[in-house]
Amino acid sequence: MIHKSTFTAARHAAVATLIGISASLLASHAATAQQTQAPQQFGPRVNRQAQPQPPKPEVIATHGDWQVQCGEFMARAHQGSKEASDGSGSGKGDALEGQDSASGEATRKVRQCGIMQSVRSAERQNLGLTLVLVNTKQGDRDVTMMRILVPIGVFLPTGIALEIDGTAVGRVPFTRCLPQVCMAFAEATPETIEKMKQGSTANFIIYEAPGAGLSMEVSLSGFTAAYDQLNAL
Repeated sequence: MIHKSTFTAARHAAVATLIGISASLLASHAATAQQTQAPQQFGPRVNRQAQPQPPKPEVIATHGDWQVQCGEFMARAHQGSKEASDGSGSGKGDALEGQDSASGEATRKVRQCGIMQSVRSAERQNLGLTLVLVNTKQGDRDVTMMRILVPIGVFLPTGIALEIDGTAVGRVPFTRCLPQVCMAFAEATPETIEKMKQGSTANFIIYEAPGAGLSMEVSLSGFTAAYDQLNAL
């Protein structure tokens, strides 16, 4: 059974993912968990310091049902080489060099941008899905990566099925789950991007169990303008 995570929690997770750093995403979930979970009943009480919040991204434009967002985060100086391959990073951006005050490790401030849309299930309003697209590099190739965030409790082996205007496009595999959200991650091929530009609705199907799919409709209104602006950043 899919966990009844709120739509807001999934959206907060997407915001942190949009700026591309796993540590920020984990911090966001830790803070949310502290607010929503009952206190422990066993063991000595420990006064915990508040977890630092990930920086809030800036909404720089809205096109139809899509937002263009940019944000900044601090990354290890050598992190960029693995971002495209494991999904821990997210897209093109400017970098400023620096040094971590605690560890002394070289760091850089990276500005990253992406386009996103969050929706709720028409059948079950307490379930949400957030779709994020970012541009990045894989070797010498410029690629667009697609991330989908859904509540925990989904059936992982099937991944998420994608249809555009009723035509099957493929499946996006799950790559990791955090306490309140699971993430699917894959390259959005030029063919898929073109279908999204020409289509009106993208239907993402998540599964509670084999054969038990739940459709989540994402509007493609404004997608072309949002994607073109992302490419121009």
